[in-house]
Amino acid sequence: MKSKKELVDELNQSFQRAGTLNVLHTNAIASEIGLSATEFEAVDIISHHQPINAGQLALRCGLTTGAITGIVDRLERAGVVSREVDVKDRRRVLLKPIDDKEKSEKICQLYLPMRDAFEKVMQQYTPEQVELLVDVHNKLNDATEALIMSMRKK
Repeated sequence: MKSKKELVDELNQSFQRAGTLNVLHTNAIASEIGLSATEFEAVDIISHHQPINAGQLALRCGLTTGAITGIVDRLERAGVVSREVDVKDRRRVLLKPIDDKEKSEKICQLYLPMRDAFEKVMQQYTPEQVELLVDVHNKLNDATEALIMSMRKK
């Protein structure tokens, strides 16, 4: 039997591979809907952290505020985000996703094969095992997000 260290190393390598594959999958989906991967990820960040200002989005994306301005301009032209004046501070502009049922449906359809494959694999595990996987994955996601943010604040 493998040692715990060997298993943890193996799991770490598997998560790194999953990260790479996720990036490639995101690129493919973004391309299918006419966005760059960075633009697609920016929309996802806006959706999860709304309302968000351009500076916060730039920090989360690891881009300059100038680069974010161009991305937000393109996203606004594409009809996927809107700029709204912050009612608490009229000097600030907040970004919010635009609910577009047609685009959302297309994205759902593009993710459907991955979801189906995922569900097929998960059928092999007990609810308790899946619960453990959810817990581990959520904790690793939180740790990863915190590390990314700490790296970007330097």
